[in-house]
Amino acid sequence: MSSLLGVSQKCQYALRALFELALRYPTENVTTVAEIAEKQQIPLRFLEQILSKLRVGGYIESRRGNQGGYVMTTSPSSISVGEIIRFIEGHNESIDCLKKTGRCPFVGGCAFKDLWERARSSLTDIFDGTSFQDLVDKQNKTDCLADYII
Repeated sequence: MSSLLGVSQKCQYALRALFELALRYPTENVTTVAEIAEKQQIPLRFLEQILSKLRVGGYIESRRGNQGGYVMTTSPSSISVGEIIRFIEGHNESIDCLKKTGRCPFVGGCAFKDLWERARSSLTDIFDGTSFQDLVDKQNKTDCLADYII
């Protein structure tokens, strides 16, 4: 994991790719890899790997042929950001004292452990409490407001 939030660049790309497909749900129109890459500014070489993993996870499906591309397999309201983060990142813990198998040299006297646990709990609540539909709704609201800016 590459940041304090524990969300790697690969995971951010996966979230943005799925978000792009969520914006187009439930239409049956497929979205090409090139469209997703362009709209979400994701390098093509990473995007193809990410889409493959999301397909194996059952979040999206691919359509072959001249009009081929990708679609979401389920409603954006039924998929949380936290679910996708765990799917892409696994359950890696970035802070040693929070690891199930980690051994903290400060056991019983660490001033930081409670801080790390509260931070993890807060992030989990936020990520798990945010569906892709929530993100789509926020984007649509932002787009509507932009129409009124002179």
